[in-house]
Amino acid sequence: MLETRLMTLRRILESSIADLTFEDVEGLIQEEAEEGPRLELKRSLPANDRQGDPWMTGAKRFSNPARDGLAKEVVALANAYGGAVVVGVDEKDDHPKRARGPNPILIPRIAACAEQMQQALDSLIDPPLAVLEVRGIEKPDSNGEGVLVIRTGPSTRAPHGHGRPPLAYMRRGSRSEPMTMRDLQSTLFETRTRGERINALLEDRRRALTHMVEKGPHGILLERGEQPFLGRSALYFRCTLVAVENLQLRADEAVRTTPIIRLMLGGSFSTSAFGSGSFHYGWAHRVNGVESIDHSSRHFARWFVGDQGIVDAYGLMTLDTYRGRSDVFAPILFPPVAIQVLGLGEQLRRVARRPEVELVVECEFINSGTATAIHGDGRAFDVGTQIPSGSIRMGPFRLGTSTTSRPCTPRSSAGYGMASAYLLSLGSISRWPSGWLR
Repeated sequence: MLETRLMTLRRILESSIADLTFEDVEGLIQEEAEEGPRLELKRSLPANDRQGDPWMTGAKRFSNPARDGLAKEVVALANAYGGAVVVGVDEKDDHPKRARGPNPILIPRIAACAEQMQQALDSLIDPPLAVLEVRGIEKPDSNGEGVLVIRTGPSTRAPHGHGRPPLAYMRRGSRSEPMTMRDLQSTLFETRTRGERINALLEDRRRALTHMVEKGPHGILLERGEQPFLGRSALYFRCTLVAVENLQLRADEAVRTTPIIRLMLGGSFSTSAFGSGSFHYGWAHRVNGVESIDHSSRHFARWFVGDQGIVDAYGLMTLDTYRGRSDVFAPILFPPVAIQVLGLGEQLRRVARRPEVELVVECEFINSGTATAIHGDGRAFDVGTQIPSGSIRMGPFRLGTSTTSRPCTPRSSAGYGMASAYLLSLGSISRWPSGWLR
């Protein structure tokens, strides 16, 4: 019975929120789920009086007490271990409290309620949460009624507060309590330590690309000793994804037991600079991870998957000849690489059963000579402008699930702008705080 309870709770906390069902919430009640550091149960929307929140009786908006009461719980979870708030489950008076049936208490117009609550929490919590999921789970065959699930992860930008001035809370056992000065100091230290770890991992991947550039195209040796890029000019590119929390994977086991496949895109992004689909050359063991290669007559790339939750695609694309120029490339080939890296990162989160963990992404171009960007149809991408030599980085960006994103202005020249613009269009991407990653 205990194992069943734990499995139900793990599903609420670890499954994709889109996969949760009304039966999952009913399971919490049937198993008398216990509140704890990562689970808060609410009978209904919080209210100041026994009449309840006006939303429950047909109002078009919920009250400030409802918004503030849920914001308090979400902030407390984010400042600790992350977790879920389930609204629509009655509680016993035990200590800690347990779910009480017989059935969930339904909230009317649950889809609209979830949408408004997402917007309200996004605007109220400071600094904004990168991972904040709000979903209304409708009861089958009902008139739009259901329960509300709010989920967040342990935040990399803690401490968080809500209101003006912000009030900061932290989860202690099954209670959300005000943070003390010691709590604030400890949280800030952990945040900084986490940032230093991510910076170190990114720096390691930067060095890998720099080493490839130093060797040059002539330094690429294939299985039989061929040097297909000898005497050719190339543009180098890297896209690195790092999970903010150490996923503690066995990368060699993950690629052996789970099909690790790069997305095959359509439309304008049907061709990727570094290949698509399965990895045909298998995986080789590397320090703290595994690596595969991909190459053609025009590109050579290494794909690294790390134990801590890292995906790194880096390599070169040879420059082509067009209308008398021998230094042209199509920038549209590089955004698909970033999309593929994001897809592999999501696969790793699922393998680790950690969907709430934020991801950090950084891209980099290195041009050791001259290069000219063109569109796929041959039109000059930026007439009369060549891509300057040197390194240009985009990011690091932080990816969560919140609908709120902070503006980013990566330093990029015209030819590289397409890649950064497409990354920004993915949503839920914000600039990593500059004070943490220098």
